[in-house]
Order: sequence, then structure tokens, then C-alpha cells
Amino acid sequence: MSEDPESTFSKKQLYSTVNQVSDEIFQTEIKAAKPWKIAYILKTTPEEPYWKDVKEGAEKASQNFNVDITIINSEKPQTTEFVEDQIILVANLIETEEIDGIIIGSSDSIRLVPAVEKAINSGIPVIAMDTPLNSDRILTFVGFDNFAGGKSMGEWVVKKLGGKGTVAILDGAPNHDNAIQRRLGFMAGLKIGDMKIIAIESANWEQSKAQEVTTNLLKKFDNIDAIIAANDSMALGASQAVENSQYPPIIITGFDGLENGLEAIKQGKITATINQAPKQQARLAIQLMIRHLENGETFPNIILLPNTEVITSENFD
Repeated sequence: MSEDPESTFSKKQLYSTVNQVSDEIFQTEIKAAKPWKIAYILKTTPEEPYWKDVKEGAEKASQNFNVDITIINSEKPQTTEFVEDQIILVANLIETEEIDGIIIGSSDSIRLVPAVEKAINSGIPVIAMDTPLNSDRILTFVGFDNFAGGKSMGEWVVKKLGGKGTVAILDGAPNHDNAIQRRLGFMAGLKIGDMKIIAIESANWEQSKAQEVTTNLLKKFDNIDAIIAANDSMALGASQAVENSQYPPIIITGFDGLENGLEAIKQGKITATINQAPKQQARLAIQLMIRHLENGETFPNIILLPNTEVITSENFD
């Protein structure tokens, strides 16, 4: 592992540096000279829209780069208990002795560390994707700049409301790093205007829970101008609650830019989302693993996709 960039650069310089790395790698992709076997462990089932895109991106990269990608996942939906399944999946991969590398969408930044470091001790390099792992022994973490994406969305909402309004935030799962960074980003973006945040409530990434939480918020407050959701599924739940309650029109935003969110924008159910580019994240993680296996390359501790595009009906393509 290369020197920790945090010890050398400011946070702004760090993000600039790691984003430059991701740009350079996309411009100079290499194909594998050997039929490397890479296990790609999803955070949840591939039916979940985000991880469906990750799976498709990994499969496409497998074809493009001439490597053998095995997609592995639990049959359970994403819950706090899912980490136990991932621990078992990693242990099973170590036992097979046929895997050259592991890429994992980690479900818990801390509890997975012993299993992952055991894989590393056995000679299997590991890249974390989507959610960081609290280990300095992995090759790198590949992800999306959730804070920057959240900030872009917060700023967009301020401009959409003309600089002033009341906002409710639908948060992701408590203590999930992605949820925390998005929430902090939303709040930072909203600071450019005269915005009142009347509620921040977790809907645990779930559409049905978001509908329930939003229904209660609509009963409690009669002046909500915008609801900012930390993913598209929760935005859809909020939209359904507003529709059911016959509340005055509300700006509702999501985060992910997946098929369900884009279709909702097209239908006018939600107003905007953030393009999180899961297929590109998967492709980048696989390219990095190939470079390490082929040439022993090492990387910064964090490599983020720099894109924080806000998708609306105006720029929907």
C-alpha cells in the first residue's frame, strides 16, 4: 500500500489527486495477460437496482479485460445482519485457493476487517468498493464522492427554491458511511441559501419505510417545500406518500441515478437524482485489480469517481 495521502495532502488536495488517478486509469486501461480469477462480492442481492448495475458493469469489464469474474452474493436483502454472510463468503473463498483477488462491496466497515485481512494474509489482494473498510492493508477503496454528490444536490435544491424554503431529509441506514457523507453533503449544499431543515429521519434505504416516514412528516408539517432522499428508492417512497396524501407539490430528489430513479424523473414522480455511476465503479475496481496482479501496482488509499452530475428532466438523456 502506498503512503497514506491524508498524511501529505489536505482533504481538498487528496480528492483532487485520487480523482485524477481515476481519470488517468480510465484513459489507459489494460487487458489481462493471464486468466486471473477475481471474486466480486456484492453488498446485497443483484436484484437491488444499484447492485444490478454493479453486476452488469463487472460482467462487461470481465469481457473487455479478459479476466474471470465470479459474482458472489447473499440471498438476503441488505440488512445489518448481512455482514455475517459476507464473512462466511470471504472465508469460503480463502478455502477454495482458486481466487487471485477479491473485490467486495462491504456491508460493514469494521466487522468485516478480520475476515478480509485473513484473506490478505493468505495471499489474496482485496479492493473495497462502495463502502470503505477500516484497514490499511487493502489495495484501495474505490467509491463515489458521496459528500460532493450530496453537496451538489443541496445546492441544486436551494437554486430550485429560489434561495429560501423548508426541507426534510430522508437519511440512509444509521452509521453507514455512505449515508453520513450524503447527509453532511446535503446540509453543506443547503447552507448557500436561507433553508430551514425541519426533519432528518432515517428510512434505512427502503422505499416502504420512506413512504411511512414521509406520511408522518406530511401530517406533522404543513409547509414542506422539498424532500431530499439519500437514494432513489426512498425518493420513490416519499413521492408515493405525497401522492396518497394530496399534499401540495413538493420537490423530491433522490441519489443513485439508477433505472428506477431515471424512470421516476421521466414520469414526473421525482425531480432530480445524482448519477452515482455504479457500472463505472465496478469497471474501475476490476481494472485496478488487474494492474496489481499483472504489474504489482499500488494505489492511493482512496480512489473516487469525480462525477457529481445532478440529473433532472431538463438534462435527462
